[in-house]
Amino acid sequence: MITAAPDRRAAVRRSLEPAVTAVVLLAPLALAQGIADGLFFAPPLAASAAVLAATPGLPAAKPATVIAGHAVSVTAGLAAALLAGPGVLAALLGVGVAIAAMAGLGRMHAPAVASAGLVGAAGSAVGAAALLAGAIALVVLDLARKGIRSRITARGGAEIRSRAGDRV
Repeated sequence: MITAAPDRRAAVRRSLEPAVTAVVLLAPLALAQGIADGLFFAPPLAASAAVLAATPGLPAAKPATVIAGHAVSVTAGLAAALLAGPGVLAALLGVGVAIAAMAGLGRMHAPAVASAGLVGAAGSAVGAAALLAGAIALVVLDLARKGIRSRITARGGAEIRSRAGDRV
């Protein structure tokens, strides 16, 4: 039996497309780092970008879920830091409260859990604001990317139909 060789271009595209998309979506990371003045707040946004780029069809990649997840998480982390003082205990409390709140709201976005831990550990309102601003910017960029892509796809499909009609 003869089998067709796998289409290497398609395989490369399947691998590279989410990676390139995540890198492009990480522009909010620069915003968050600039506001928070450090790399400390980068990991949750990098993880969110990976979810948006590699698994766009999952509920965790819905724009409202990403934003709600980070909003709930930074709030939980900040509240825990205010109650217990910044540190490990506040990080743990913030993570627990954030998970419970996201689950209760039906808006589970696992990367946002790191936001709760980081904000609880640092007790930084500026860091919390930076993470939330970064999450919003990440979602806006992803929506813009999807809009551009759908226009290109629609335009390409119309051209293909038009060419097919010309031949008839």
